[in-house]
Amino acid sequence: MNELDKKVEEARRRSELNYFLYLNEKAAEEVELLQRAGRCGSLCGVALAVKDNIEVAGMPITNGAPYMRRIADKTAPAVRRLMAEGAVVLGKTNMHELALGATNVNPHFGPTKNPHDPTRITGGSSGGSAGAVAIGVADLGVGTDTGGSVRIPAALCGVVGYKPPYGKISVDGVYPLAQSLDHVGFMARSVRGLVRILSAVGWAPQTLPTIKRFRFAVLMGVAEPTRYVEKAFWRAVEALEGIGGMRDEVFIEASKFSAARAAILLSEAAANYYDYLRSSISYMGRDVATLLSAGAALPAVAYITAKKVKEEATQFFNTLFKTYDVVVSPTTATEAVPIDEAANIAVRPKLLAYTELFNLTGHPAISVPAPVSGLPVGLQIAARDEDVLLAVASAYEEEAL
Repeated sequence: MNELDKKVEEARRRSELNYFLYLNEKAAEEVELLQRAGRCGSLCGVALAVKDNIEVAGMPITNGAPYMRRIADKTAPAVRRLMAEGAVVLGKTNMHELALGATNVNPHFGPTKNPHDPTRITGGSSGGSAGAVAIGVADLGVGTDTGGSVRIPAALCGVVGYKPPYGKISVDGVYPLAQSLDHVGFMARSVRGLVRILSAVGWAPQTLPTIKRFRFAVLMGVAEPTRYVEKAFWRAVEALEGIGGMRDEVFIEASKFSAARAAILLSEAAANYYDYLRSSISYMGRDVATLLSAGAALPAVAYITAKKVKEEATQFFNTLFKTYDVVVSPTTATEAVPIDEAANIAVRPKLLAYTELFNLTGHPAISVPAPVSGLPVGLQIAARDEDVLLAVASAYEEEAL
């Protein structure tokens, strides 16, 4: 049994975690055909776990909603580019319905379960991809991130989650949630592994710059983290200082930015799924139906005002990045909560408060594991310069982990 067959078998064996909605039983065969034809490139046999709102030709796509299920007739350019170097899609992964949520508790396909404690959430909406990476079944998770949907599950599952800058990776072939905020993002078990894969297709530098001294800002006043998250976060900050980071603490008033992102998200999501809201609301999960209905009721002035605040937020962080190489925060303000508590109204803002800032501004951001001995916690690093961001994250990883 070759390596890809072992991965498929392991995914099947761990099916109780509920990461895959579709498994590609022919993954190994597809790679063998490429090898025989001499067309298996630098990513030959790299296993991809692709979120089920992203098209892969010949495979089902649901967008986390059975009422949308169909067989895709094309492959999204983001996936196609990886496949051109020999990567293979191992399967399509479970997600929050319509990608409109941060817990990955899906009422139709069931919740994805945290690999460190199956009674807890993975986070979402790319939770299946993050979980598949965490248990070693996938080498790269491919997901989408509109408010933190790659970085949140990466943090809660103990892997790396990277959101490139807005517009860098094509979102063609991806079901839109909110076009002004949508990003394609990636999950891997390490920053080094992430960079190796992304550099093969020109999405990261072959060699990262050497970082000896840098200035970083700790974002304060955004949300109140749990004591467990706070303790892990400050350990991570110490590791950043250990690799040459010079720290300041910067207080920001994030509530206006959060409200603007919510108004943009809900307005655009309601427009994208208005027909389904009318025809399938009785089939939708309560949280998704409520959010779409709220978006449909928002006045145009709220959306236009929110777009102005988006520009203000972008300028605010652009100014901050003139002083600081990177800014850091916890990825989430809470560790993974129990699945049966995921619907609590307090959970959503705890998951989104830090990550959503950089969907609003479009700056690149990465979540890397913080030093812990229990449930995973993520350190979020954001920057204006991608190469600097990845270099700091890589140096931190070597120091902290």
